[in-house]
Amino acid sequence: MEGGGGAPPAVLEENESRCVPAASRGADGSKRSSWGFLFTGIVGGTLVAVYAVATPFLTPALRKICLPFVPATTKQIENVVKMLHCRTGSLVDIGSGDGRIVIAAAKAGFRAVGYELNPWLVWYSRYRAWREGVQDSAQFYISDLWKVTFSQYSNIIVFGVPQMEFIIVDFMQVS
Repeated sequence: MEGGGGAPPAVLEENESRCVPAASRGADGSKRSSWGFLFTGIVGGTLVAVYAVATPFLTPALRKICLPFVPATTKQIENVVKMLHCRTGSLVDIGSGDGRIVIAAAKAGFRAVGYELNPWLVWYSRYRAWREGVQDSAQFYISDLWKVTFSQYSNIIVFGVPQMEFIIVDFMQVS
């Protein structure tokens, strides 16, 4: 190479009527495949997605007091709405999960709010409220129950597991 310096241009070789740059060939002269990179990317992306979805559901089990998501049954929701029958004012559901109780209360005429730690459940609750047509009277927030003031609510619902009984008793004494 006279006068120019720099790298020589890629050499193309004829292989099965296709031109392939020599740089894309393996040490043994065979064409390299990008399937390995594609497979690794798909597996890696899938693992990240599974981690992102599963983490909010699994982390409550790692707390000192385990508070798992347990959806309310239709009968339990009917009982809550029946207990609210003669009551008025705003309502808050602590640990609202997928929003079943908040949506039922909003349909019964309450301004209802749900607080939940799991962001996936909050987003799903908001979607369900929109689908049921109560998005204006049912609101959902991602928050820890220990960081929220409940004084503006006249009806407080704590629906859950036996570990939550001490919270129910404390709220009953406040009202």
